[in-house]
Amino acid sequence: WHCTDCFAQPLLCSKCCWNRHQHLPYHCVECWMGEFFQPAWLSSLSVEIHLGHRG
Repeated sequence: WHCTDCFAQPLLCSKCCWNRHQHLPYHCVECWMGEFFQPAWLSSLSVEIHLGHRG
């Protein structure tokens, strides 16, 4: 995983990407597909936005 919004960050495994972005849900991440990075959603790592009011 690679974040296009974090400055000078290394490549991350999915768990480390989740740990760094659980409070940064609007960052844009990319997933390595073997030959290229493909844009991905943080929701695919189970990053969630809790809106309150039981939402």
